[in-house]
Amino acid sequence: MIKIADAVREVLFSSEIAHSALCNGFLNLSSYALSIQKEIEQRTKKSVRPGTIVVALSRLSKTIDTQAPLTPVVDVKDLAVKTRLVELTFDKTKINREKLQRLYIDQDFATADFLTVTYGVGELSIVVPESLKKSVLKLYGKQKPKLIFDNLASLTLRIGEDCINTPNVTFALVRMLALRRINIVEIVSTFTELTFILHQNDLNEAIATMLASMPIQEKSKHNHK
Repeated sequence: MIKIADAVREVLFSSEIAHSALCNGFLNLSSYALSIQKEIEQRTKKSVRPGTIVVALSRLSKTIDTQAPLTPVVDVKDLAVKTRLVELTFDKTKINREKLQRLYIDQDFATADFLTVTYGVGELSIVVPESLKKSVLKLYGKQKPKLIFDNLASLTLRIGEDCINTPNVTFALVRMLALRRINIVEIVSTFTELTFILHQNDLNEAIATMLASMPIQEKSKHNHK
């Protein structure tokens, strides 16, 4: 049987809003205890008084205070933007994998200012400038794409090297876009770069959102192409 303290912890950590409120001292423990009482009783399979839940939350708050914040401050060095992109997705068949190898030796693709290829479990995803869309379709010939997504743009964030060892860096950045209801089509990352593939129409708001999180002296460094 699960302990009350463990059940309270599980429920609290399932809600980012409640977790953040408790971390920042904004959570009304009595009201929140009443709101989760039934769920705690279901998890523990016994009657639980709201006061007992309040005690568990109070003890948790002291523990959480010693932990790193759920959404860390991310050291964003600068931004880079590419517009007029297109995504093409194919089934990951032997033929399609072989055709993809030919793409790498094509001069147009080798000199492209943006090219990302993702090998999934069952799919291949290619994001290229719109000017190379016909070349990709010609290369694949009768192998029809599962998806052609036009009017895309990329927003690349260059982050500090220490971020590789910091939990929740990607979450913190995705959260910023999620709060603005900005749809993320794809995410591509390297050691110190995180790239969001977005709808072209969402690009300006995404840039403004990320710039708002950067130090003032860094805001003039982003590149827009």
